[in-house]
Amino acid sequence: MAKEPGEHETATGLRRKAEERLRATRREVASMPVKDVQQLVQELQVFQIELKIQNEELRQAQMDLEAARDRYVDLFEFSPAGHLLLDRNGTIVEANIRAATLLGVNRNDLIEQRLGHFVASEDQDRLHRHCQEVLRTGMRQVCEVRLRDAADAVRWVYLESLAVQGPPGGIIHWRTSLLDISDRKRAEQELETQRAQLNAVISSAMDAIITVDGEERVVLFNRAAESMFRCSAVEAIGRSFERFIPERFRGAHRGHMSRFAKGGGPSRAMQRAGTLYGLRSNGEEFPIEASISQVLVAGKQLFTVILRDVTGRKQTEEKMQASEALSGGILNSLSAHICVLDKNGVILKTNHAWKEFARSNAGRPGIEVDVGRNYLEVCRQAIVGGQSSVEETLARIESVLAGRDTSFTQEYPCHSPEERRWFEMRVTSLKGTEGVVIAHTDISARVQMGLALEEHARLLGEKRKELEALTEKLIGAQELERKRISRELHDDFNQRLAAMAMELETLERTFISCSPGAIVPRLAGIRADVGRLSDDLHDLAYKLHPSLLDHVGLEVAIRDHVDEFAKRTGLPVTFTAREVPEALPPAVKTNLFRVMQESLQNVFKHAQASDVSVKLSGSSKGVGLAVRDNGKGFNLENKDVHAKGLGMLSMQERARLLGGFLRIHSLPAEGTKVCAWIPRVQEGA
Repeated sequence: MAKEPGEHETATGLRRKAEERLRATRREVASMPVKDVQQLVQELQVFQIELKIQNEELRQAQMDLEAARDRYVDLFEFSPAGHLLLDRNGTIVEANIRAATLLGVNRNDLIEQRLGHFVASEDQDRLHRHCQEVLRTGMRQVCEVRLRDAADAVRWVYLESLAVQGPPGGIIHWRTSLLDISDRKRAEQELETQRAQLNAVISSAMDAIITVDGEERVVLFNRAAESMFRCSAVEAIGRSFERFIPERFRGAHRGHMSRFAKGGGPSRAMQRAGTLYGLRSNGEEFPIEASISQVLVAGKQLFTVILRDVTGRKQTEEKMQASEALSGGILNSLSAHICVLDKNGVILKTNHAWKEFARSNAGRPGIEVDVGRNYLEVCRQAIVGGQSSVEETLARIESVLAGRDTSFTQEYPCHSPEERRWFEMRVTSLKGTEGVVIAHTDISARVQMGLALEEHARLLGEKRKELEALTEKLIGAQELERKRISRELHDDFNQRLAAMAMELETLERTFISCSPGAIVPRLAGIRADVGRLSDDLHDLAYKLHPSLLDHVGLEVAIRDHVDEFAKRTGLPVTFTAREVPEALPPAVKTNLFRVMQESLQNVFKHAQASDVSVKLSGSSKGVGLAVRDNGKGFNLENKDVHAKGLGMLSMQERARLLGGFLRIHSLPAEGTKVCAWIPRVQEGA
């Protein structure tokens, strides 16, 4: 270490003072006796030797001090900790290299800057309080703050500060040491993160996690354990783990834990203890599965038990067994022939219907197969045997097995010499597994019904054509009837009314001049004409609608019409009635009357009969009418007979519209019988 200028000035002053004292001493010595001078010279020589010795010691001490100072400077400059000397305002007065490195500034540029300039804004208050405590107490103070350098990088430093005493009672400076603790902080944060993650995992775990010490006292009890045992962690921690084990299992538990502890080293892998039973705080027992691990922490054994409540699984297993039994029962109760194939086409399961059909149809491809056989191979053999239709079926099954399709349906015939049968084959992929379900359903009834429906549709088309023809004929007949009525009203009734009007007009003109005796015969003639006109109008109205149906009923109306028909045509007609209901719906009475009326009209026009009978009978189920004659009859299969008029069609439609039927029995030269039956409709139907 080099000498400072102050030291040279001090030595020069001391020499000057020594020279002045020497000159004064010489004056005193000159006046002294020789003996005293000699003694003084001797003392001076001794003192000179002492001074030389002391000077050498001082020089050595100075050299030691300078060496110590150099060592201090080296320690100060190259210390692993940063060192700062600051004034009362926190301005840096002196700094070592490490401090400049920590603050990220050249040391020369660091002097006269405030320390707070390098401290993160969120820690400024903490640094200020630290500085105030150092200056107030003069005692050693510590704190931790974050520094930000020019690159805005953050590092944690540990400050240890001490006041520098100045004049008595005053502090003008304070020193602080800066130690980089960023690695420690990062390690602490990482440890805290890991601890938080571990706590989160333990807290959110679905399984109960319980840690016990060597004496089986609970030291950790997570939320799942609280829920499982219905006991809070506060109540569980510090207490024996055996409180959560039923009494009858505690002995076995102690033995198992003892063997587990003796067989382990510092750390053992987790071992599964199997299915046990736990005990809730309310005394309820439940099945659990336990896994145990052991670890040494600070020389102490800790056991961690992971518990899983398998009550739901046990119940699920029982339900699955019951479900399998139920599904097997349902499968066997189905009438369809069902089998289950794996991904390779091997039959895994069949139902009773499949087995029964296979036994009764042995030898048919795809039918004789049973569990363990490859259904695809059977199909291939059938193709080789000449059944080319199976080729498409095989391709579709392979497509479903490969996942290209989810299902397909196919209908195919399966006839035998005894009967004709049809089946529907449905192949469906199994959800969640690789395989398919094949179901063969007997659709013979449906197919036969479809064929029957097609036949009915054909017949219905024919009936529809007949109905269209009937409608056309009805419209034509209606127009003809209207023309006939119009013609009768115009040509007959209107003319007769006009004649009576003219006759009355003549009487009116001759009433005064003629005598009463001459007028009376003429009035009698007019009265007779009016009577005949009234009868004719009554007959016309009767033909349109017989009023007797509404007033006296069906039986009396038919009897009256039969009598009138016999008188008018001269044909002998016999009428019989049996158990005819008095109250019948108007539609039933009207339509049965029209059937009887049309039948008698046909007998008069076409039958050439000599004997006719009309029979009306009733029962609890309905009302029947039969009109029979011994005329020439006709051939029912002759379509020309049906096409000539509306009579037969109108009678059939009348019966059909009321839910009944009409049957005609006739053969050439053997007469004709017309039978109509209409069911009785219940009230409210």
